[in-house]
Amino acid sequence: MSFKAIYTRIISVKDHKLGEAMEICNGLAEVRKKHYPTSHVFFSFQIGGNPRTIRETVIGEMFGDDDERDSNMSADPKFIELQEKSKDVFVEGTIQDEIRYVFAD
Repeated sequence: MSFKAIYTRIISVKDHKLGEAMEICNGLAEVRKKHYPTSHVFFSFQIGGNPRTIRETVIGEMFGDDDERDSNMSADPKFIELQEKSKDVFVEGTIQDEIRYVFAD
């Protein structure tokens, strides 16, 4: 059984690193779409307040009984490379994750 879900991750970006963060997020979107081809994947940044916050949103089927997509994505060489680059761009300890299950369309 699979569930539709809305997954969001918010993370802060270091000063003067928004351009690099956007490049990393573009690559992460490609990797996410490769491993979750039927999901909707969005990356956005905030205007006003603190513009150095990135939000990733994934909407689609997640967490099925035989779902190995997350482990496959985590082992993807491009994903690993982007995670390594992100250490110099994102503020450590600022990740906020949320998963909401959708029970009505």
